[in-house]
Amino acid sequence: MIRAAIDTSALLALASSRDQYHRRAVAIEQRFRKKGGRWLATTLVLAELHGHLLRRIDPQPARRVISALLADPVFEWHDSTADLVEAAIERWIVGFADQRFSLTDAVTFELMRAERVNKAFAFDQDFVTAGFELLP
Repeated sequence: MIRAAIDTSALLALASSRDQYHRRAVAIEQRFRKKGGRWLATTLVLAELHGHLLRRIDPQPARRVISALLADPVFEWHDSTADLVEAAIERWIVGFADQRFSLTDAVTFELMRAERVNKAFAFDQDFVTAGFELLP
């Protein structure tokens, strides 16, 4: 089984046909599903996505998107425990003090490290800076 982390930027690109990365995101997602891949993410990513969606669309469709993602068996959702957050802060936010890693990204990096996942579906370079590889 192939696993890769999925970032809020990728989920937003998939959700909006007006997003500059939409077509590329759809192609990446389709290739990944055909290979039997599973997306790895934390509940912080889900919360971040919901916040973005609420600024763009009405609450009901935003709720439907979140519910659909939670129900999709291709997604492996992990809780953002206090221990995971503490480890993420120490390793990624303190350890990369010259970077502007968000807490959500830092927790994703720490989950990736713990789960031995080195690829991510994202449209920002923070994952590369942290030493991970972006899906093409």
